[in-house]
Amino acid sequence: MKNILVLDVDETLLNMEPLSFLEKLKKNYKEYKGQLIFERYYLSPRPNLNIFINKTKNKFSLIAFSVASREATIQKLKAIGILNSFIKVYGREDLQNKKKSLNLIAKDLNTNINSIIGIDDTPESFLEKERIIKISPWFIGDDKNDESLLNIIKELEFKFPNVSS
Repeated sequence: MKNILVLDVDETLLNMEPLSFLEKLKKNYKEYKGQLIFERYYLSPRPNLNIFINKTKNKFSLIAFSVASREATIQKLKAIGILNSFIKVYGREDLQNKKKSLNLIAKDLNTNINSIIGIDDTPESFLEKERIIKISPWFIGDDKNDESLLNIIKELEFKFPNVSS
């Protein structure tokens, strides 16, 4: 089995905000690639998300993990067209002591935790925070040319030399 890359969803891969919030703060959300979801939220992928997913899914098995419900997370990933890149999606229902767990994933997939690494804007949201690469959070209104995900690819190539394309 490939190494496993666990990706936080909200503020790491995408951002979803209520339209009323975006309008109140005068954020020109229409300048950002995205779409209306759940009738009153604007969902936008982080810049360079598709490049990141395409480069990493060839070398890693991808797993999405969110503190939102699994069903809502699946709907968000589907809406931005990347759901099929993930072998599994975890949500709020899978939290252990209110935290995400790489050990749970290792157990579910019958693999060693040493083959699992994660990316999150809040590493402390994982029980195994030492195995999480920190990324800055991204919000609608932030840099439209954000390259944080591309920089993470470089870090993954360093930690897993067989990852380079």
